Amino acid sequence: MSAIASPAVVLITGGNGFVGTATVLELIKQGYKVKAIIRSQAKADAFIHQYPVQSSSIEWVIVTDLTNDEAMNTAAADVDYVIHVATPFSFTFTDNVNTILKPARDMTLATLKAAANHPRIKRVVITSSFIAVWDLLKDNGLWPGKTFTADDWNPATWDQAASSPNPYYVMAASKTIAEQAAHEFVAQEKPAFALTTFCPPIMFGPPLQAELSTNRLNPANGIIWGILSGRAKELPETKMPIFVDVRDFAYLQVAALTNEKAKNQRYLAISGHWYAEQLVDIVKEAFPEQASRLPPTVRTKGPEHFEFDVSKTERDFNIKWIPLKKSIVDMAKVLYDKEKQEKAGKV
Repeated sequence: MSAIASPAVVLITGGNGFVGTATVLELIKQGYKVKAIIRSQAKADAFIHQYPVQSSSIEWVIVTDLTNDEAMNTAAADVDYVIHVATPFSFTFTDNVNTILKPARDMTLATLKAAANHPRIKRVVITSSFIAVWDLLKDNGLWPGKTFTADDWNPATWDQAASSPNPYYVMAASKTIAEQAAHEFVAQEKPAFALTTFCPPIMFGPPLQAELSTNRLNPANGIIWGILSGRAKELPETKMPIFVDVRDFAYLQVAALTNEKAKNQRYLAISGHWYAEQLVDIVKEAFPEQASRLPPTVRTKGPEHFEFDVSKTERDFNIKWIPLKKSIVDMAKVLYDKEKQEKAGKV
């Protein structure tokens, strides 16, 4: 009898966050073993407590500094694929270079260098961002008449971002610089692995991470919870009027590991358009008991803005996007349930 092949092993950075957790769960669902880099044992313990069944398929590796070449090289041993999700993300910082720009680039390069040292690794998938595609300073970011594709790049530069007082611009530059560094690394070093990068916008969908708290959400989820919870007394400006469901994004990242069409390719990962008033209307219909908390709506349509072309993504991955209504309803249900647990002192 022939031996049964062992499951392929995927190293993932940032595996306990909003995107990372969805990706880890998708990996396990598709039969992979996971080697998850995490910053502390406490974070691993929280994940195990939340997902005891799935955690039997995970090996936890504690790396406190993802820019450390030696630590990342050790972590990358005995794996077949890599998904790099982790990146510094904040809008409150004072040192543009050392807090955001340098770590974003160096985390990416340390991951790629580690993968290059292990010829067993066949593919590296990187979570980039639509802000590495989109110039948010041009026409207030809205660009009516423009259609973005995966060939577009944000023109942000290191020198401009290093001294910029605009945290959104610095974050956009960090994603741009890190992704460009990844493509340049592959072009120059010609490693054994192929590279795939995805550029998603704001992500909706259910937050599945173990350490979920309505008081400590990531910035994008925090903006949405501000609307759903009524903390925002007025609706915020819809600065990025496109979205993707985190479950679709997780599927794309996992599918890219073995998709031959995705070798050394860059993709947009965008489900559709949205604006803040739509979210209120969706939640009012799905959760009428929450309607009184929601801020008043004024606009009946979103601001005029750019279009996008994801035909390449749809062609290569045959994906059918989760629609906005389902994405928001599923997200709201998790957050409202979590709020009830918090108020009841059960978490």
